[in-house]
Amino acid sequence: MNEVVEIGLWIILSGVKYLFAVLPLLAKSHRLWYWDMLIVSSGGILGVFSFTYLGAYISQYLSKYHFFKMKYPKLKKFIKIKNSYGLIGIALFSPVVFSIPVGCIISAAFEHNKHKVLTYQIAAVLFWSILLFGLKGLFNIDLSKEIHVIK
Repeated sequence: MNEVVEIGLWIILSGVKYLFAVLPLLAKSHRLWYWDMLIVSSGGILGVFSFTYLGAYISQYLSKYHFFKMKYPKLKKFIKIKNSYGLIGIALFSPVVFSIPVGCIISAAFEHNKHKVLTYQIAAVLFWSILLFGLKGLFNIDLSKEIHVIK
C-alpha cells in the first residue's frame, strides 16, 4: 500500500476510533515510534476539532427534542463521570474508552465553551499518545514478539 495512503487512513481511523489505530501501530509498525505517535496524535487532534464543532451543532439540534433527558442508561454514565471528574474526566476517558467523537459530542453538550472542550480533549489525546508510544520508545518494546503478530 502506498505510504501516503496508509498514513492518511491511520489519521482518519485515529480521529474516529483512537484505540483501533493505536493498538495495531504499537504492535506491528515498521516506522519509528515517534512517527507513529505523530500520526495518531494528528489524527486524534483533527477528530477533536471536527467532532467538537459538529458535537456542538448536534447537541443544539437534539436539545430541541429533549434527547438529553435522564432515560438512557449510557447517558447516565456520562453524567456520573462528568459530575465526579468534570470535563477533564470525560476528556481523559474519551480516546481510550469511549471514542473521540462520543467524548467530544458529550463534552460539547455539557460545556458551551468550545475552547475549554478543545483544550481538554487535545490534552487527553496528547497524553495518551505520549504515554503509549513513549513507553514503547523508552523501553524499546516490540509488541509483535509479545502477542505473536505475523510480520
